[in-house]
Amino acid sequence: MNHRETLSYLAQKGNEVQTMHLGLHRTQAMMRALKNPEADYPSIHIAGTNGKGSVAAFLESILRHAGWTTGLYTSPHLVRVEERIRVNGRQISPRSFAALATRVRITEETLLKKRLLDRPLTTFEFLTSCAFLHFSRMEIDLAVIEVGLGGRLDATNVIQPLVSVITNVSLDHQNYLGPTLKMIAEEKAGIIKQNVPVISACRTVTARRLIRKRAKAVKAPLLEACRSCTIRIRKKYARGCAFDIRTPKRRYRNLRVNLAGDYQTRNAALALLAVEALDSYPIGIGPIRRGLARTRWLGRLDEYNGPRRTLLDGAHNPEAAKSLRDFLIQTKEKEIHFVFGAMRDKDIRKIGAALFPLASGIHLTPHVNTRTSDPAEVARLHKRFRPLIRIYPDMVAALRGAWKECSSSGLVVVTGSLYLVGDLLPYIQKAASQGGARGGDIFNPDYS
Repeated sequence: MNHRETLSYLAQKGNEVQTMHLGLHRTQAMMRALKNPEADYPSIHIAGTNGKGSVAAFLESILRHAGWTTGLYTSPHLVRVEERIRVNGRQISPRSFAALATRVRITEETLLKKRLLDRPLTTFEFLTSCAFLHFSRMEIDLAVIEVGLGGRLDATNVIQPLVSVITNVSLDHQNYLGPTLKMIAEEKAGIIKQNVPVISACRTVTARRLIRKRAKAVKAPLLEACRSCTIRIRKKYARGCAFDIRTPKRRYRNLRVNLAGDYQTRNAALALLAVEALDSYPIGIGPIRRGLARTRWLGRLDEYNGPRRTLLDGAHNPEAAKSLRDFLIQTKEKEIHFVFGAMRDKDIRKIGAALFPLASGIHLTPHVNTRTSDPAEVARLHKRFRPLIRIYPDMVAALRGAWKECSSSGLVVVTGSLYLVGDLLPYIQKAASQGGARGGDIFNPDYS
């Protein structure tokens, strides 16, 4: 397959959440047929409801700046599927991705013919197989692997990591993981392996109890960040902050992250605790400083100076929406216009309840993902905000409408879904590269 054919093949598999079939047996069969590439390098495994992508990015950056050859597998992507698979910070090339996908597809078809697979691979299983095979071929030193959904039955859970990390647990994906926090925590705790250290940032009693129970059952040394780690923010910047962290092993002074939001210091602390657990990979303070400071993670409190100041944040569940709300309150924004589009299987009522009281305008839009919510239905769920709501036929029209209504001192916030953020990111980047407002036509820039 060439690159175009590869993308077409993935599209035929369908939306990776809607077509999801949780279970490890298909990925295990693929790994055996591909000669177990996932066993050719050590890994760090990261699960959680929010923050796992940022923790993965911090970890990979620290390891890379320490001189190790790194692999990073994350999901979902924002603009290009190749973003998910990176070696030493560089995403896989379209040509290499197509070659890998061809190998995985041939293997998949062979196993289907032999009835060693009960059904075709899901999109996520297919991409996971590509990532593990790529990392093996590139002979990396360490892989940082982010769980796709849940943990216990997620395709990535075929690995045997050096360290497991669970960022937090809150309600999300209840259709797939179960309706209660207890059930979701059990799924996340499923990445904890026999005798493998686990770092947890869970703050709720229910989740902590489940993770402690699982860790004890498999004799996995457990370190809880909220109990073993203290953080003091020294200074805040427009994007990021300087801070001190004390861990059970040492004290780190005046570290810096260039990702906005106080919660990123907690994500950085998780990355540090995971690094400290890697006894066979000693890392000095220099790579830690550089790795944290140079971490970039698009689409999370990610601001651009375009026609209007525009902030992108993929808050897609109530906890993430509350974090975004807290950030906007802390920064004392006086005028906020939300460009909002969410998946219909999300708790849109609670997400809106967290964000919309801050709004000067609410610009509702569908997006191209097949799981998109109907903007009219979102409006019906938030009737008390109806005077502020505008409904648009597409996301670019919503963005232009928000830019037009927003004053020069206001802020436009694109949120509700990482898919919406990814779809609009190229438009916003191009508008920002054009130098911001330049007369009356700036609200209709050429995005061709």
